[in-house]
Amino acid sequence: MSGPPSAERNRHVQRKTGRFLATFLPSVLLIVAALVFSAGVNLGTFRRDCGDALFSTFGVAGRKVVTSIEYAVKYGKTIENFFGMERALSQLKTYLPQADGVAVALPDGQVAYAIGTYGFKDRIGDRLTGYEQRRTAGEFQHSPSFNYHDTDNRSHKLFLPIRDPGDGRWIGTLVIAAGDAVIDNYVREFERHTLIFVGALGAVAILLLGGLALLPERKAAGRDGTGAPRSGRPHSGRPHSGRTALAVAALVQITVGVTGYGAFSDAYLRTVENTTGIVENIVATDIASIIGRGATYRSLSGIDDYFREIIAIVPHFKGMSLAVPEGADLPGSLGSGQPAARGDLVTGRALATDADLVTPTLRIVIDSDYIQRNVLEVVANNVTILIISLMFIYELHAFVSRRMRRPVEAKAETEGVGGAAATTGRSLAGLRFLTFMLYFGMFLSASFVPVIMQTFDSGLFGLAPPQAAAIPVSAEMLCGALAILLAGRISARLPWRTMTAAGLAIAALGALTSGLTGDPVLFVVARGLVGAGTMTALMGLYRLIDRVRRVDPATGAYSDLFSGMYVGVNCGAVVGSLLADEIGPQAVFLIAAVVLALGIAQLLLLTPEPTGEAVPPVAAATAAVAKPDAAAPGRRVWSDRSFLAFLLLVSVPTSACSMFLIYYFPLFASGLGQPASTVGQAFLLYGLCIVYLGPLLSRLMRSSGVAPGLPVLASGLIMAAGLTTFALTGSLMGAFLAILLLGLSDSFGLTAQQRYLERLPVVGTHGLAVPQSYHLNARKIGQVIGPMLFSAAAVAGGAGATLIGLGLAAALLLHLALSILSLRRRPAVTGTA
Repeated sequence: MSGPPSAERNRHVQRKTGRFLATFLPSVLLIVAALVFSAGVNLGTFRRDCGDALFSTFGVAGRKVVTSIEYAVKYGKTIENFFGMERALSQLKTYLPQADGVAVALPDGQVAYAIGTYGFKDRIGDRLTGYEQRRTAGEFQHSPSFNYHDTDNRSHKLFLPIRDPGDGRWIGTLVIAAGDAVIDNYVREFERHTLIFVGALGAVAILLLGGLALLPERKAAGRDGTGAPRSGRPHSGRPHSGRTALAVAALVQITVGVTGYGAFSDAYLRTVENTTGIVENIVATDIASIIGRGATYRSLSGIDDYFREIIAIVPHFKGMSLAVPEGADLPGSLGSGQPAARGDLVTGRALATDADLVTPTLRIVIDSDYIQRNVLEVVANNVTILIISLMFIYELHAFVSRRMRRPVEAKAETEGVGGAAATTGRSLAGLRFLTFMLYFGMFLSASFVPVIMQTFDSGLFGLAPPQAAAIPVSAEMLCGALAILLAGRISARLPWRTMTAAGLAIAALGALTSGLTGDPVLFVVARGLVGAGTMTALMGLYRLIDRVRRVDPATGAYSDLFSGMYVGVNCGAVVGSLLADEIGPQAVFLIAAVVLALGIAQLLLLTPEPTGEAVPPVAAATAAVAKPDAAAPGRRVWSDRSFLAFLLLVSVPTSACSMFLIYYFPLFASGLGQPASTVGQAFLLYGLCIVYLGPLLSRLMRSSGVAPGLPVLASGLIMAAGLTTFALTGSLMGAFLAILLLGLSDSFGLTAQQRYLERLPVVGTHGLAVPQSYHLNARKIGQVIGPMLFSAAAVAGGAGATLIGLGLAAALLLHLALSILSLRRRPAVTGTA
C-alpha cells in the first residue's frame, strides 16, 4: 500500500507545526516570564526588607548624634551655627562604615552640613528634593524616623528629626545615605540561590511542555476519512493543551512559592542577625567608654531608658537586657522590653569587664512574629503572581490558538449561525487580546498615579497634597469622557482601525510623557492624554464589534471585549505595582508606553477586518431598541425625569465612590508606608470579585425575578457600607474590607444598572443607544468628581469618608422613593390618555 500523497503529508506537517506553535510557544513564553517576574519580586522584596532592617539599626547610631546635637542646643547652640558639627558627623561615620554620607538639613530643606558622598555629590548649600521636604514635614508629625529608596540616585536614605529640647520644635533633619551596593552584601547569597533554582525549574517546565506539545494528536470519534465530523458537535481532536499549560504554570509557581518561602525565611533571619550585630557594636562601644572611665555596672543608671529607646527605633527588637553572672549583686533592673517567647531568637554579646570584675552579656530578643509577618509578604506576592501568570497564559494561549485554528474547524463551529460568520474568529481573537493590551498598559500605573504628585519638587498651584493628587486622576477621567463624546461625532468619518490606532498612539504618548516629565502640570496633561487615548481606542473597538455583529448577529463579541478588559485591569494593576517597588514608577510609565505601542503593532498586523456578507436584522424588537420612536420625535432625553434621576442619583454617585480604589487607597497605603504591591493586591481583590462573582450574582438576580431597581439599591448600599466600614476603622484591614465590599457591589451592580436602564421609558422613546451613551458619560463625570470628594475626605479624616458613604445611601434611597412615586403616577397618566 502506497504512502499518503505529498500534499496530504505537507498538510499533516503543517497541522502538527501549527499545533506545536499554538500550545508550546505561548506556554513557554508565559512560564519564563512568570518565573523571571517571581524571582525579581522575591529578590526585590528581600532587598527592601533587608534595607528596612539595616536602616533601623542605622537609626540607633543616628539617634546618638541627634541626642548630642539636641543637648548642645539646650545650652545655647543653634543648628545654623553649630561649631563641631563635622566632628559629630564624622563620629557617626565611624559607627556606620557602610554609610556613604551623612548630612544635616534645616527645616526648609537647605543642607547645612555634609560629609562623605551624601547624594553622590557635594550637597552643602543645596536643598533636599521637594518630595523629601514634603515627606519629612509629614512623617515627623507622627514618626520618629523614616527611610526610603531613592531610585533616581540608586541610594537608600534615613531621615531623623532634630528637635529643640525646650519646646519640641523641629529644627533640623539628620540624613544618612548609603548606595544600593550596601544591600548587595546581604542579598548576594540569596540572589545566587534563587536564580539557580528558578533556572533549573524553568528548564524542567520547558522540557515537560515540549513533551506534551509533541504528543500525537488524538483521533476524534465520529470522523470520516476526510477528517470532518460525521455528525454532532465538531471536535478538533487536539488535547486540552491550554489546561495542561495552565496546570504546569500553576505547579511551577506553587513550587517557586513554597521553596521561596523557606529560602527567604532563612536568608532574612541571617540578615536580621547581621544587622543586630551593628547595634551590639554600638551598645558595646558606649558601655565600654563608660566602664573605661572607672564606672561600674553597679553605678550605671538610666540603662532601661537607653534600651527602651533602641527598641522603639528597631522594629524587630522585642527586648534588651544585661545578663550578669551568678553571684553578682547588682541593684535595680538591667533590661527593658518583653522577655523571649517560644520561637524568638536571642543573641548574646559579652561586654567590657568593670572594676568589680563583672562581665555581663548583652542579650537582644528578636521578635519572631515580626519576622514571620515580613516573610508572609513573600507568600502573598507569590500567590498574586500565580493568579496573574495564569490569567496571562490563558489570554495568550486563547489568542494564539484561535488565530491558528484551521478554517475547517472555524467553519464547522459557526455553521449554526451562518457560513458568513465563519471568518470572524480571528477578528474576535484580535479584539480580545487588543482590549487586554489596552487596559494592561493603562492600568500599569493605576496603583501609584496619585502618589506621584507628591514626588515633584514644585507643588501644583499651591494645592494641598491630597487635592494635588486628585488632579491627574480627575484629568484622566475627564479627558476620557470628552474623548467618548468626540468619538461619537467622528466615528462615522474614520474607519475603526484608524480610530483605535490613533487612540493607542495618544495613550502611548501620554504614558511616555508621564515617565519623562518632572513638572506636575505637564504630568497632569500627560494623564489627560492617556485618558483620552484609551477611550478613543475603546470606541474604535466598539466600532469593530458593530462590524462583526453585522456579519454574525449571534457573536459573543461583547464577552470577548469585557473578558480582555477585566483581565487587563487585574494584570496591569498588579504587575505595575510590583514593578514600581523594584524599578521605580518612572520606568513603569515607560513600560506602559511600550505595551500600548505594541498594541498598535498587534492591531495592524494581527487583527484582521471581519469579512463576510452582512446579515440583515430580523427581529423587530432589535430595530425598536436601536431607533427612536417616531411618535415622539421632538422630546429630548433630558425631559424624562426618571432617567434624569437615575443619572444624578445612581450613575454619578456610585461611580464617584468607586474611585476610592483608584485615588484614595494608593494615598492611604503610601501614608502607612506600604509598598505599591499592597495596592496591586487590592486591585486584584476587586478584580476577582468582578470576574468570578459578577456572572454568578447577575444570573442569580435575573433568575430570582426581583424588580430591576432592587439590585441597584442593594449594590449601592453595599458600597456605602464599605466606605463607612473604612471610615470607622481607619486601618489597612478596614480599607481591604471596604475594597472587598466595593468589588462585591460592582460585581452585580454594573449589570444591574444596565438592566434598570433598559427598562426605563426613555429607551422606548429614544432607543437604547442614546440613553446608554448618557449613562456612560454620567459615570465618567462621577469618576471625575470622585477624586475631588475623596481629597476633601482625606483632609477631614474619617468623618469625610463617613459623609461620602452616607451621602451615597441617601441618594439611593431618594431615587427609590422617586421611582415608587413615578410607578404610582404612571397608571393614572395612562388611563387619562
